[in-house]
This record gives sequence, structure tokens and C-alpha cells, in this order.
Amino acid sequence: MRRIVAIICAALVAASAFADEIVLESSTARLVFDGGNAFGIKSFVMEGVDIAAPVTTAPWEVELLGPRGENPHLKPVWATYKGGEVSGKEAVFTWSLLLEGTEDYTITMRVSLEGELPSFRLEADLPSGWIVTMAEFPRIAVRRPEGAKAILPVGYGTEYVLSGGGWLGSDYPSCTGSMQMTLMYSPEGTVFFSTRDYDASGKKLMIGGEGPASIFLQKTVTSYGWTAPDGHFSLPWEAVIGFTKDSWENTAIKWYRPFALSTEWGRRSIGERPVAEWIKQSDMWLRPIFVKDETMEAVRKGLAYYGPGTGLHWYQWHNHPFDTNYPEYFPPKDGFREMVAEAERLGGHVTPYINGRLWDPANHTYKDLGGEDASCRKPDGSLYTEVYGSRAVNTVTCPASPLWQDVLRDLNRRILEELGTDGVYMDQIGAAKGEACYSYQHGHEPGGGDWWHKAYRELLTDMRENLYPADKAMTTEENAECYIDLFDMMLVVNTPHNSYTKMVPLFPLIYSDRCIYSGFSYEPWKLNDGSLMYITGRSLVWGVQLGWVDPGKLMKEENAREAAYLKTLSSFRKSNHDIFLGGQFLGEFTPGGDNPTVDIPGYQLSPYVMAALWKNTEGKEVFVLTNMDSKKHKVTLPDGRTTTVKPFSAKRIWK
Repeated sequence: MRRIVAIICAALVAASAFADEIVLESSTARLVFDGGNAFGIKSFVMEGVDIAAPVTTAPWEVELLGPRGENPHLKPVWATYKGGEVSGKEAVFTWSLLLEGTEDYTITMRVSLEGELPSFRLEADLPSGWIVTMAEFPRIAVRRPEGAKAILPVGYGTEYVLSGGGWLGSDYPSCTGSMQMTLMYSPEGTVFFSTRDYDASGKKLMIGGEGPASIFLQKTVTSYGWTAPDGHFSLPWEAVIGFTKDSWENTAIKWYRPFALSTEWGRRSIGERPVAEWIKQSDMWLRPIFVKDETMEAVRKGLAYYGPGTGLHWYQWHNHPFDTNYPEYFPPKDGFREMVAEAERLGGHVTPYINGRLWDPANHTYKDLGGEDASCRKPDGSLYTEVYGSRAVNTVTCPASPLWQDVLRDLNRRILEELGTDGVYMDQIGAAKGEACYSYQHGHEPGGGDWWHKAYRELLTDMRENLYPADKAMTTEENAECYIDLFDMMLVVNTPHNSYTKMVPLFPLIYSDRCIYSGFSYEPWKLNDGSLMYITGRSLVWGVQLGWVDPGKLMKEENAREAAYLKTLSSFRKSNHDIFLGGQFLGEFTPGGDNPTVDIPGYQLSPYVMAALWKNTEGKEVFVLTNMDSKKHKVTLPDGRTTTVKPFSAKRIWK
């Protein structure tokens, strides 16, 4: 009898201990949540490492809009926690809200271990007539190891030192948020956070410091359409987070690339989608500015030096100052048509600059066509306006507006037909973030959501099929992932860089075989101080189409060394398209041995010999090396072999 009582007592103790915790476990992860009257993550273990923070954070924040204009910003502290329960591989946590005089309304968080990574979903049940207008979810606190650094998808990718205060953020999709992920790495391993949004809705991904913790979160301005008439709201995607002892590079490839390749924009390789053949062959780009005799003379010299196939990204060919009077580009400056024709006879390919997002309200077309009807509207009905170096006040147009679509379509047609160019460069589409639009005239639900990306996708697809011949190219600035299959090439030049902000090749790790990209950063003020040599060498190993330099500066005698290095590397690139045109970038490395470093003005300390590991189009791994020094260097590869790299040269070595 005593034995039976002892067994019953032990079972009751075990049940009581289990009741104090909510455990979600799979073969890859184990999460332990507080089972008491407040939500908290007590333990988060993957690969034997507990990344749970010693402090907690609110897992969600929402803003609501009621039928009478009520606009509360709610956090868990303003709700009643109802606890959580586990059903199979999912844990469900609920908070009740006091709305319309009752607590019958709820916020629900679902945490699942159905996949390799824990995933998080948010739902709400509100009174009829109420909607969710903003969701900050999930907010997850993890332990921040000593010396931890953050990797954000800003341009090519940017590395930052993490501290106990301040926030780092990426606006997706844009040049500051080219992909839906953030990472934190240290000698301990890598924490990976990502949203799995196949419709590329606008959102902000952030990492912030709170004492000993790093907070990973996403924040999105919601679409009014995401809340049903009966008051049910569901965030249309899940977020995932995980830890591995692996490097951040391998983590990105392992946990983000499979998602990227399953999306509409990433499922087709460069060889499987329409790309103008001349873009594939353009291993070198020049950037002419203005329409002057000296401009054309520099173009002639550049094309004679770099040869046929060179791309020409031409600025300020129109009669108005830069960043003013958009979208009025015609008539072009006198002589531009003739310059385009001559450049193309010499083997160049011209893509003139236009802006694909802004409309200057001072332009007569804004008044004549009713441009205000195409402008994005804030909730109060005012316009989003942006000011750049020109000081002109430009309005942000809504890509879903039929009026703006007609304007952009007609502008592209005129450039191709009247100027005879080989393509058009549409700035800001792949660079500038979308804005939530509250106009009821544009055919989309008010607020944020996926309509911005889908509106551009509809327009660009239509132009590709009905306006652009196969040999004409559409290009844009920056590399927002959701547009990579719509453009022949993306110019990437806005990645931050200085002595404490490091550029890293996050984007090539994911999309090197899906996207053709050119540029590295804006042209340095001085070309012969080592910075252009560095840009050229690193561009090669990252798979970038080279150059994007003003030929008027590049072809000066004082820059002969830089021009020659560009020529050597562009020729090398052209003869190795099995690597750089459809191959997969696997990561850069610093060769050992005789490989001194040099401080690059405006960038960072760099080895003279830069290198990367690639997989070519046949699936064979190959090392790519380049030496930007005037001396040869005998260096060591990761597998222990040694090789000598000649001055100002590049080479490939099979792994």
C-alpha cells in the first residue's frame, strides 16, 4: 500500500513540475516556456546550446483601428494572459483583450516544430468593424555572446558589432533589406531569423540590444484586407528562428537559400528565364554622364580599350537637372540620339537612366494628367514626399495606379523606339522601400501588404512580354530579391562601408546563380588611391559584372593602372562564364601564406590576394583568386596547397 501511495505521490509531483512548464520538442529543437501567469521562454536549445536570454521581452505588439476611430497600440501588458497548451508539435498561447466592454477578444500566438526551425504565427479575433493596422511579431529575445556581430541584408550584406543598446533595421524589400533575414554570429555559432513571406509584403526586420539580450523582431504595416469582416486577423506568413554552431555563411545557405529557391522570384536560374544575351556577355560597365563632346570622346576611348560588349549606363541625358521634373525626360539633349547610335556601332550597349518611382509635382504632367491621383496617400490623405540633392520635392507614386503604369510603360517605349537604346535603367524599383498607401482609387486594399511588389511585377511582366524584344534589357538599382526574375541586371552600389561597417557577400551566397548584378559601391572620389583596385578585385570574387566607372575619369593617364586591372579582370571574367554566369558562390576566404594587408581608404583592411570558392555550372568546385598588388604572392589555399598569383592578375584552381 505504501508503495502505491509513493508512486501516486511521485506522479503528482511530476505532474505538478510539468504543469509549471510548457515544453515543445522535436529532433532539432527544444523550447521550454513558462507555465505560470506570464509568458516567457525559459530555454531554447538547438545543437546542445541554450540561446534563451536571461531576460524576456513582449512577444507581440499590435495597433488596432476601431469603427469610431479608436487607435490603441497594445502590448501584452494591456491584455490578460490566458496561458498556453501543447497539441502535438504546436504550442498555442492566448491573450484576451478588453474591447467593446468584454474580454471575449483574443491575440493568439502559435509556435510550431513541424519543420527544422521553430516557427511563429500570429492571429487575432476582434469585434466586427475593428482591424489590425500594425503587427510587431514575433519579438524574440536570445542571449548575446561576447563579441557577437550582426549580419543584415543591406545591399550585398553588412556586418555590424552588436551592443547592449540601439537597434539595427532593414526595410524589406529595398536596398536596406534585400532579403527576409537577419543573423547574429559569434565564436559560439549563428542565430538565424527569417520571415517566410512568398508574397514579399513590406516589413521591417530588426535586431536590438536590451542588456544581455538581442531582440529579433519583424514589424509590418498591415493591409486592411488581412482582417476579415468578422474581425478575424491572421498574419499571412510565419517567422522562423534557429541556432547552429556553423558559420553565418553556411547558415544562410542552409536555412535561407532553400526558401529563396522555392519562391516565384528565385525558382528559375539565370539560364531558365529570359535575359538579354548582351547582358549576359557584359563583363564590364562604363558610366557616362552628360551629353557633351568630352563625354562622347571618353566613351570612344573606353569602348576602344575594353572592346565590344561593354555596357553603358548613361546619366543626365535629358534636359532637366537630375532628380527634377520626373517623369519628363523628352526631348533628350541635342546630340544624344547620335551618341547612342555611335556608341552602339562601336559595340557598346546603352541603358539610359530614368526614375521608376517618383513624380515631381512641379512638372506640368503632374497637373495635366492628374498625377495626384497616382500618388501614394498616408492615412490622413497627405502625400509621401522625398527630397534629394536636387532639393526638388518629389512625390512617391503608387505602382498599382493605372495612371502611373501607363506613364512608365509609355516612357520605356519612347526610349527604346525613339532613342534606339539596348535597354532602360529604372531607378528605385529595386532600391526604395514601398509605402503603405491608403488611397481607395488604386485597386488595392488600404495599408501595406503584398500589393506594392505585385503591382510592379504585373507592370514589368507586361512590359517584358509586350514591349521589350528579347535583345532589350530592363535594369534597376539595387537588389530587392522579389524583383530579381523581372530584371536582366541589378546595379548594387548602396551597401554601407567604412572602418567599422563591413561589406559581406550575403546576397551572392543566396542568389549568385539567379541574378546578374553589377557594381560594388559608388565610384570613389579618387581612383588611384587603391580603392578602385580593391573594388575591382572584390567584385570579381563575388561574381559582380565589373566597372561602373565614369570613362572620363577612368581613361585619364593617372588612372592607367586601375584601367588595366579592370581590363585584365573583365577579360578573365568573360573567359570563365561557367563560374560567373550561372555558377554558385559558396563564400570568400583569405588565402594564407605571403598575403600582406593594405588599408583601403573608405573601406577596410584587406589582403592583397582576395579569393572565393565557387561551384561552376557543371557542379564542380573551383577557387577564384585575384592579386591587386604590383608584386606576386605565393599563397596557401584552404586545402593546404600553395599557388603563386602574379601582379594585377586573376586565376582559377580546381578544388
